[in-house]
Amino acid sequence: MRGLDREEYPPETLQRLLRGVTFFKDLLSKDPEQFELLMSVTRFTAADKDEVILHKGEPANVLYFLLKGELSVLQSDISHNALNLITAGEILGVMAMVLNSTRSASLKVNGRTALLAGIDYNHFHDLHDHSMFSLETKLSFFRMLNANIRWNLEKNRFANPDHPLVSELRRVPLITKPRGTQEELEALHTQAHALAQLLCDWNETGAIAER
Repeated sequence: MRGLDREEYPPETLQRLLRGVTFFKDLLSKDPEQFELLMSVTRFTAADKDEVILHKGEPANVLYFLLKGELSVLQSDISHNALNLITAGEILGVMAMVLNSTRSASLKVNGRTALLAGIDYNHFHDLHDHSMFSLETKLSFFRMLNANIRWNLEKNRFANPDHPLVSELRRVPLITKPRGTQEELEALHTQAHALAQLLCDWNETGAIAER
């Protein structure tokens, strides 16, 4: 992957692309200052056709958003058959990032150039430090993570409703803490780990879908 050329992709173009991602779009409308701060630490990259951009087994401390293009999910860097496809607006690497594990699959650009936005998890993992990103921004971030992991679990459940882990999904505690509080943030963090571990266990049975 290479950094984006600001002449080809000026800030206003990147901002327009980011509006296709709910997390960025909501932050822009609710708190423009926090949005600009996030933009300042977001890494924008491009990758060419057939380039493997993320590799199975590598660390996953950066969360990526696919802004443009399509990616193939592969069992390894040299695999030819796609396990899944990722399209613009989707998030990459949530499960591995939350669990502080390595990537479970490789991702290759499928077709034209892909554009991505990457956020280092170090900006969000300390739940009690709001010196950079506010409580509300971190709440939105973890709500997004949980929604993404649960969406992938629900896809697995729909495809295999009799899977033995369906009952485990029903046992994941719901968030009961007051909305907009530090307690909710901590509960979201705990739930994200529980959901990510369940998705990891499910994927190990053969339903791998790198997200």
